[in-house]
Amino acid sequence: MGQTKLDDYLRVIELCRDVETSSANPFDVDIREKILLLKQRLPELKLLDELLVDSEAMLELAQIVKLQDQWLKQRASALYIDPLLIQLKLKLLPKDALSEAFVKSWHPIAQIDQLSPRGLEKAFVYWRELTPMSERFKDQFGTYGVGPGVVEYTDLVSLGVFTKEEFEIGLTRLHDELLQQSNGEWVDYRQFIGNDSYESKVRRAYLLAFLLSEGRALLKTEPLTGKIWTMGLVEKVKGTPKSVAIPITGDS
Repeated sequence: MGQTKLDDYLRVIELCRDVETSSANPFDVDIREKILLLKQRLPELKLLDELLVDSEAMLELAQIVKLQDQWLKQRASALYIDPLLIQLKLKLLPKDALSEAFVKSWHPIAQIDQLSPRGLEKAFVYWRELTPMSERFKDQFGTYGVGPGVVEYTDLVSLGVFTKEEFEIGLTRLHDELLQQSNGEWVDYRQFIGNDSYESKVRRAYLLAFLLSEGRALLKTEPLTGKIWTMGLVEKVKGTPKSVAIPITGDS
């Protein structure tokens, strides 16, 4: 094989090494395209030195695949979502799931031909007579306007939701249950907090948050699939906990 025929292999090797030694995005290398090129050239190889060049090119492509894997894991562990991850996740969705997601997120505005002077008048009267937010549920919950914040277990004790003894017993039981179910493996977070009543799920999620903060349990997320996993620990892990917001709904 002449030197001109080896140029394809040398270009692949040089490209891969440039990516490995720089901060370039490893996904800039089209692995499929390069492998098809090498596969097309393979029957032309006759000499041992030529086969060694082919092996070196395949090794460099394997290193790029490894970099791509590390690139995704790094961003997944940091809860980082960029356009590429979103694109990959969309490609993994079946058509039915993609259609359902579109319908749920679609909020069309009213067109001009749907409006009329009578409709505008009714809308104006509705908004004019609507009870102000500051007055809604005032009898049940007092003055409106308290923003979101952190609820410590001492606050729940003072509200009568927990006693201190009930909180400690519930925390210990949940930890034992998580240790038994996980047994050193990751378990599905939503399955673990249960499919019972909404109140029960919120209670278990709240207790599990304390186990995570204390280092007695671990949590990981998979941005591509939306999965959340947890694992119980026999010994506390050291380190600074990271805040993760997980919505708990009545049907999840």
